[in-house]
Amino acid sequence: MLTPSERRRAKVAVLMAVNAVPLVGVLALDWSLVALLAVYWVELGACLVGAAVKALFAEGKPVYEANGFSWLVFGALAEKRGRINLPVLPLSIQVANLPAILMTLAVGSVGWALFGAIGVGGVGETTGTGMTVAESLSVGLGVLAVIFGRVVDVGRYLLGGTYASVPPQQPLRSALTSMAGTGSALLIGGGFVIAGAPPPFVLAFVLVVKLLADIVDVYRDRLEAFDERTSVELGFAPDTPEWERIESSRDGSEIIRPRPSAVVAGGVVRGLRSPLAVVVGAGLTLIGLLSTATTSGVAVELLGGAVVVAGGFTALGVFDWSFRYLAMEYRVEDEDGSAGRVVGYDRLFGPQWRLAPESRGDLERTQTATDRLFGTETLRLERDDRVYRLPHLPSDTVEIAPLRSNHQLTNGRSGASSATNSETNSFAGDS
Repeated sequence: MLTPSERRRAKVAVLMAVNAVPLVGVLALDWSLVALLAVYWVELGACLVGAAVKALFAEGKPVYEANGFSWLVFGALAEKRGRINLPVLPLSIQVANLPAILMTLAVGSVGWALFGAIGVGGVGETTGTGMTVAESLSVGLGVLAVIFGRVVDVGRYLLGGTYASVPPQQPLRSALTSMAGTGSALLIGGGFVIAGAPPPFVLAFVLVVKLLADIVDVYRDRLEAFDERTSVELGFAPDTPEWERIESSRDGSEIIRPRPSAVVAGGVVRGLRSPLAVVVGAGLTLIGLLSTATTSGVAVELLGGAVVVAGGFTALGVFDWSFRYLAMEYRVEDEDGSAGRVVGYDRLFGPQWRLAPESRGDLERTQTATDRLFGTETLRLERDDRVYRLPHLPSDTVEIAPLRSNHQLTNGRSGASSATNSETNSFAGDS
């Protein structure tokens, strides 16, 4: 295991090699400004992909706001505690890492396309210059060198075991910071060219800003330490919570499972009640109905589009609800004849959360429309800004909540409406 200073020196060596590629191209190979910006643009994409790979195998606990990932599908992934082991490599993929990776790739891809369009395309169109055949060949080699440097960085991260102690947000945040620095250089440099600034000045500006952005990334750990030691909040101090250890056994526990058919039906409701599904479907339907006065074909197409949207969100809702609850079982433990704790256990991914014995008295019984249809009940508990939800349990087995809570049985309006807000905002493993 490398020490922080050794990791820093290794990262400096890699970044110096990566930054030397465009510098050699400018000084020795007579690269144009367009060629330099093209290499930096490709490096941005490689940096984003490398960070996504690092985050994919990070084993630290992700940091999410309780209400931040109650969205369809994303919330189901963010709230699931567990890993997918790779068959050959000694690595595993943490399911809860996926939402942050997908969001970062989506945002980063938009920024990457914007930087390329303005920083590279805009400069090429303004100057009216392209790359010669010889220049294109050398730039291609430079691109390969930049990609190789990022591959080495990811390999060092995995082989050195760094992934075992960092949350997924750390490499993603670092990549976005680097993209912001280099991307700003591309945008501002492109703006300088469009404004008529001389190319040598723009070249120097881009090189300096890129180097400064990489230096900040290398010494981020020292900035984090300074941020933690002082009262001045620079935003560098990391938030690295740890997973709570949960031990559970089937021996001596009553096992309660949700009714599978009710879970699937609840997923249909979950998908159709998604705010985005309601807005898009209702909008297409309304436009289709209004257009019937002019062109019937357009109305049919729009109404067909609304049906397709409803079907798509139905499928997403079924996946969301099934992934959350279909493999769940709730282990109700008894301690010397008295009520014990409750452990939510996923048969695919292991223990997810636990509730202390005293929390059982606060469980609220609700009945959604799905519950009334299938003769089931749903238990809810709001605690620590999270909602613990045990959905669609057979009514004759819902003794997990004390009998004195029977008066809390509702008509399902509050339970059903929570499907669009915070169905399972409890992050797996927290109690």
